[in-house]
Amino acid sequence: MTTPLDARPLVVHMIDELPRDGAEMLLLDLMRHRDPRMRYVVLCLVRGGPLQPEFEKLGVPVVVFGHRARIDPYLLGGLIRWLRRERPGVVHTHLFLADSYGRLAARLAGVPAVFSTVHNIVGPGRGLLRRVLHQGLARWSTAVVGCGDEIAQSLVESGLPRARVVSIPNGIDLLRFGGVDGDGVRQEFGVAAGRSLIGVVGRLHRQKGHDVLLHALAGMSAAERERLACLVIGTGELDGELRGLSASLGLDACVIFTGMRTDVPRLVAALDLFLMPSRWEGLPIALLEAMASRKAVLCSRVGSIPGVVRDGENGALIDAEDPVALRNGIQRLLAQPAVREEYGRRARAEAVERFDITRTAGAYNALHASALGLASMARGA
Repeated sequence: MTTPLDARPLVVHMIDELPRDGAEMLLLDLMRHRDPRMRYVVLCLVRGGPLQPEFEKLGVPVVVFGHRARIDPYLLGGLIRWLRRERPGVVHTHLFLADSYGRLAARLAGVPAVFSTVHNIVGPGRGLLRRVLHQGLARWSTAVVGCGDEIAQSLVESGLPRARVVSIPNGIDLLRFGGVDGDGVRQEFGVAAGRSLIGVVGRLHRQKGHDVLLHALAGMSAAERERLACLVIGTGELDGELRGLSASLGLDACVIFTGMRTDVPRLVAALDLFLMPSRWEGLPIALLEAMASRKAVLCSRVGSIPGVVRDGENGALIDAEDPVALRNGIQRLLAQPAVREEYGRRARAEAVERFDITRTAGAYNALHASALGLASMARGA
């Protein structure tokens, strides 16, 4: 017998896996503010991950398919069969693998509405094939969501029809930030009270520019390095390589690799300066979280970052892949505590005004509701 609960339309979010990274944390927050008139399932195409239990605690099932090879017809076939059986009204994909297999499977399975969120501008060296594939599948999509205004504009400039591009800036749960303190962080990592504490949050991947940061620190004098410590917060495929680079540059006394953490807000709260030396970006969740935590931020001028961080007003910007500029920026801001405090105050105000997750979730909910023929709700549930 069909119950009212079972009769709710099904929205399926597809993503590669569920580490504690930006796109995945955004999806978790969207599920915390989901529309109660809809049912939700998250499909992971590769594996689950640390966030899987958190989705399940929210009552959102996670189904893992297990991607086997670069070209995997079994995955495509499995997705098509699952979608035909479950009959979702909406499929929404996130990140490259899910965008590729998920949109194709959804269209072949006859899903009425197919959306995709572009979380990153395709970075340098990512290849023509990815761009061509994305362009082709985007034309099969009901709409493509840019995670910031600059990302949406770049999609239009790449050739997508403007009517098919939607800008929904990323958001964060402001309640998790701003009131957190960093008590005990320095003691945990052995950082003396007199040393400056800087840090970077993100997957250990070439995109995030950790190697640029290490070379920037290596360009400082030994005396300067003795007066600071740098937390590298996160895990990823370059973990061993970056640890080796740090050691070869003589940075072991000032660079601390924390590994995966579940208390990132606490670690960020302890920082004197937040760094984001990325080579390419969309609208980074980690940046918004640092701004909400009243941190002075020093970032690369890439993606949607310049639309959020105004150089000399609520943070500082440098060109990507420039360790000298990064080193100079660190030195300058560490020597100006009053400037850092003012940047942090303005950064918090920017985050509160523009990047509340309820606004972001409300926009996603409205997008899906419209596709399903439901009236829009003003805010995320």
